[in-house]
Amino acid sequence: MEIPLFPLPNLVLFPHIVVPLHIFEERYKLLINGCLDTSDIFGLVLLRKDADEESEQTIHRVGVTVRIVEVERLDEGRMNILCEGENRFRIHRFTQQTPFWKGAVDLFEDKESRSTESLYEQVSELYRTVVNLTASLTGSQEAEVELPESPIDLSYMVSYVIDIDSEEKQKLLEMDSTPERLRMLLAHLSEVTRKLEDRRAYKDLMAKVRGNGDLGKPHTEN
Repeated sequence: MEIPLFPLPNLVLFPHIVVPLHIFEERYKLLINGCLDTSDIFGLVLLRKDADEESEQTIHRVGVTVRIVEVERLDEGRMNILCEGENRFRIHRFTQQTPFWKGAVDLFEDKESRSTESLYEQVSELYRTVVNLTASLTGSQEAEVELPESPIDLSYMVSYVIDIDSEEKQKLLEMDSTPERLRMLLAHLSEVTRKLEDRRAYKDLMAKVRGNGDLGKPHTEN
């Protein structure tokens, strides 16, 4: 099928994730209004890192179809929209470049795989650790973490929220194996955990230094 494409830098969307977008460019006002008029989907795709311009070479070939679920109209035709990711797709060829990109795409899903229960539990536990460490560092209250019940939905959710480079997220998006994605997430979560623990250790050290700041100062006599 052929769909309009919305290339963006630094944003990789995953199925079942909701994301807000601010629409201000004339070409994307046209794209979004067309989708609103026909209730059609469009595709979000990542623009390659450090790309100077949009071209067939700088737009990644795997993205996610999105459906507009809310729209707020602003002055001068600008819009705030809320979009929900639906399905992953691969671009086979670009069919239009102006006024906005279009592409002929095929949808794809993860392949059938063996049990992922163990990987699901490992990723869930490590993700909760990351959430709690982050709360500790920011001084916020630890929140109850609600996670998707299915391994594939967990892999999508964690892939979207984890603090890693967008090109690494693109690799996760392009995988067609849930266990493979979960294993890569375990590696990323382990690295994020290590960095957060280092930050917490440094924060604790600085607190001790400030607490002992009067030690070693010379005393003056009256």
